[in-house]
Order: sequence, then C-alpha cells, then structure tokens
Amino acid sequence: MSDKDNVKATSRDTFVTIMRYLLCVIFPPLAVANRGCATMTIVLLFTLLGWIPGVIFAFLICFSDRNCPHDSSGKE
Repeated sequence: MSDKDNVKATSRDTFVTIMRYLLCVIFPPLAVANRGCATMTIVLLFTLLGWIPGVIFAFLICFSDRNCPHDSSGKE
C-alpha cells in the first residue's frame, strides 16, 4: 500500500459530505450539481416523477462519488 492510498479525511471533507447527503433529501438535483448538467437534469426528472426516486438516484450518485478515488494533485 502506497502513501497515496492512505488518505485521511479532514473535517471540511466530512462537512461537505454531510451537506451533500442533506441536499440529497431536501433538493436532490442540487446535490449532484458537480456532476454536470445531464446528471442534474436526470435527477430533476426523477424528482418530478416522484420525490423518492429522485432522492434514491441522488444518493446513489453521491455514494459512488465518495467511493471513487480522486487525484488531489489536480493532474489528469
């Protein structure tokens, strides 16, 4: 295991994660705004069809974002 795999969450990361999950319940399209217009539109459509499907889809997207490793150096 390298040092890159050993990442520690800061209090800011925890706060952002909590706020995103709270937004998933209150207004699901806003919680996935960082994923782009298409994802936000799909979540908006699910929310308009019924609040519960929008919340579930937003939670799935936010949860998959949390499990994906991100490169903190900013390089692609």
